[in-house]
This record gives sequence, C-alpha cells and structure tokens, in this order.
Amino acid sequence: MHTQVDWGWGNVADAMRRAVGHYQESGAADPAFIVTQVGDEPWDKAEVRSLLQNTASLGVFWLFVGFGRGKLAFYKNLNASVSASFTNVAFYDASKNPGSVPDERFYAGLVDAFALWLRH
Repeated sequence: MHTQVDWGWGNVADAMRRAVGHYQESGAADPAFIVTQVGDEPWDKAEVRSLLQNTASLGVFWLFVGFGRGKLAFYKNLNASVSASFTNVAFYDASKNPGSVPDERFYAGLVDAFALWLRH
C-alpha cells in the first residue's frame, strides 16, 4: 500500500487509515498484522493514538518498526503509561543499521509480539 500514500517522514495517520480501510473492505475475518516502518516521530501523534485506540476492537495489530537515526521515542513509549496502554501495538527497533541484525533475530523481532497478541 505504500505506493498509494504520500508518507512524507511523519504522515503516519494517513497510512494507518488507508491500511484499516483496506482491511475492512477486504471482508477478512482473520486478524490484521500491519507493519509500519518508521524513521522519526510522527507529525500527527494525537491522531495516531486515536487510531490505535479505535482499531483495538477491529482485530488489527500494529507493529511499528524503527529504522535509522531518527527520534523514535513516541513509538518506544506508546505502552509506557498505564493510562495509555495499547494491547494491539508493539514497537521493534531494527537498529540504526538493520542489515547488521542477524536474520533470525530480525524476523523474531517482527513477529513475536504479534504471536503473543494472537494467543490472548
């Protein structure tokens, strides 16, 4: 779907809305696993939080994968607060140099949180 969205570096909410729309229009009954690559803080933090909260009951799991040298505190801290915890969200820091991460560890980082969420 990335070719359909003008991402910019921080326009995350638009990409999220399109991914959810695609999932809903597909008629899928299975949970959705949406992987979003991020390299810096989103411009639209409040809207991203709202979308995360509103999609929890839809069977949508979000994995934000951090790459590069940008600021990623927003994603790293999404579940740091008890009052703002999202059960359908995880963050995986793929490091400043993802190519240096061994394949097994990289792929485990991509799927482990989703597998745990599916079990609950």
